[in-house]
This record gives sequence, structure tokens and C-alpha cells, in this order.
Amino acid sequence: MGRMLVRLLLLIIIVLVGILIVRDDPGHLSLRYRDYSVDTTLAFAVVALILVMLLINLLLRLLRSLFHLPGSIHSLSQNRRYAKARRQLNQGLIDLAEGRFEQAENHLMRMVDFSDSPLVHYLAAARAAQLQGKHDARDNYLKEAHEANPDAELAIGVTQAELQLAHQQTEQALATLTHLHGVAPKHDYVTMLLARCYLDLHDWQALVELLPDVRRRKLLLPARLREMELAGYRGTLELARNRQADLEVAWSRLPRDLQAEPELLCYYLDQFARNNWSDADAEQTLLRVLENQWDDCLIEVYGRYRSRDATTQLSKAEKWLDDYGHNEQLLLALGRIATRASLWGKAQGYFEASIGARVTPAACLELAELLENQLQQPERAVKFYRQGLGLCLERKR
Repeated sequence: MGRMLVRLLLLIIIVLVGILIVRDDPGHLSLRYRDYSVDTTLAFAVVALILVMLLINLLLRLLRSLFHLPGSIHSLSQNRRYAKARRQLNQGLIDLAEGRFEQAENHLMRMVDFSDSPLVHYLAAARAAQLQGKHDARDNYLKEAHEANPDAELAIGVTQAELQLAHQQTEQALATLTHLHGVAPKHDYVTMLLARCYLDLHDWQALVELLPDVRRRKLLLPARLREMELAGYRGTLELARNRQADLEVAWSRLPRDLQAEPELLCYYLDQFARNNWSDADAEQTLLRVLENQWDDCLIEVYGRYRSRDATTQLSKAEKWLDDYGHNEQLLLALGRIATRASLWGKAQGYFEASIGARVTPAACLELAELLENQLQQPERAVKFYRQGLGLCLERKR
């Protein structure tokens, strides 16, 4: 429109300049063809020529507009459909956010064929279908999303894995995420979802192989990462618990800071206590941990742990009496170690002190067995057997 106005102004200026030039001498123009002749002034001929050219230009523009009219109408109609598709998409996303899942699905799919971003329609519709429990429809939407935009494999795959995990289709999610991790091994969210998948499937070995990468890239909050590390490395210890050599290898693969974690150290030494194995390095680690932070589970396990020299072990443990002399777990542990050292009187005193601090079934059983088997006091042993049994029954109620 602006260009046409400039041309019109330019034409007017030319005409005016021409009129000024020929005002004093308009000139004469004579045209003859066979028996026909036209006589006029030069000024009029120029003006007439310009008007004819303008008329021809106007006719050409009109013909061109008529020629392009079907395309213009189609383009206008298409733009209206695109606009309507965008409105349907916006409404569908609003419905999805507000929990109207059926309405969301309907709005999202109503104009998807005319949308300039069909991928968004299909992915959002897949979520809406999932939230309605329509899992076949969900899978169909994801398939159509891939057909609509094959280059968006990662976005479609991540959405599929999220929905599979939400529906507890963990093995299917693992297959999806394993493929995506192969395609994009540096993708943070895929790595994080894969770690979650390994955790849910209790695939401990795969989880601990992935966790160092998760830690290095800071993909999880510290508390959540610690939770996954404890579960994963404890799982690897459980897998190796039947053979001492395997258990020691699994323990050596733990990060050093996790070897000082009471939960893992407690489980590790508990296997040694249960199987009458011995490991001086693990014992020293336990002693260092207890020097820095007290843990009832560790001292309970240490009481059952069979050191090579029970008397030396007892001396080490008695160092804690000044600080924790009224702790029932320490007193119970001291009684067990004294029993292994054949110090019957000392063992009896520790067991009775443990029961005095807090009655537990374990202390009652240990004292009863000591009275019956070593001190030859069966009547008193029966009393503590009954007391311990009563506590167990109370806890089961």
C-alpha cells in the first residue's frame, strides 16, 4: 500500500512538471494510419498515454488477483484453522492442568490435523489418556506423535518412560530408557529416570554403576542421592553375603565415605557376626566410626562380632563406659563379649546392668542362657526366659 502511494505521488509530480513545461508551447502531435488520422497537442497525448498505462496496470493487477483468488481463500481458511487449532491446544492444556482429563483429550485431538505443532497435542493427549486409565489410547497417541515428528524421538521417549513409570510398568520403562540412554548418554533427565528405574527393579549392580555419574552431574538432591546410594550399595552387599570373599570384594567397591556409613557398616559386620567370620579392617572402621558418632546398631553388632581375641575386644569396648555407661546396647554388647572371653561373673553383671537400664528380650535371653549353662542357676534362668518371652509377645500385639 505504501509503495502504491509513492508511485501515485511520483506520477502526479511528473504530470505537474510536464504541464508546466508545455504550458507555453503545448506542441502538436499527428497520427495517421490508412484513412484514419488523429491530431492533438503533445501535452494531451502524453497525459492520455499515462492514463492508458495506468489503466492497463490496473487491469493486470485485477487479473492477477483473480488468478490468485482461490489460493488466497485457501490460505485464509487454513490460517483460520491454525488459529482454531491453537485455541483448542490452549484449552486442552488448561483442562489437563485443572484435572478435566476427558475434556482435555477431546480438545487436544479435535483440530490436531490443522495444528502447526501436532507433537504437543499428541504428548499432552497421551498424558490425559494415562490419567483416565486409557493405556491403549496413550500408546496410540505416542505412536502418532512419532509419526508426526520422527525427529522428536527423545521428547516422545521421555514422555513414554514417565507414563510407564507412573503406571508401574517398570520393565517397559527400563527398555525405553535404556534405548534413550544409548541415543543420548549425556541427557540428564534420562539418566535420572534410569537410576530411578534401577532402584524400583532392585537392579543394584546397574544402579551403583550409574550413581557415580549421577553424583558427578548433580542430578539429584543430596538427601535423595544418599538414599539411593545406601539402597544400591546395601543391595550389592546382600548379593554377596553368602561368601566372605565375595562380601569383602563388594565392600571394597564402596566409596570410602559410604564405608563409614553406620547402616552399611552395620549390615556388613552383621554378616560376619552371623557366620563367625573375622575382618580386622572392618573392625577398625567400626571403632573409628563409634569414636566419632555413637550408633546403637553398630555397638549391638559389635557385641556379636567374634574378634580373634575376645579379651582385647572387651577392653576396647569398655572404654565407652565413661560416656555411655547407661546405654543398654553397650552393656548388652559388653556382656556378650565377656561371655566369649569366659568371664562369667563380669558377663552376668553387664547383662543385669543392661536389663536395669532398659529391659530387652535379647538381654533377658543372654542372661538366662548364661545362668543356665555356665552359672548353674536354672531357677533364675527360667525367670528371665519368661520375662523375655513376655516382652516378645507384647511387641507382637
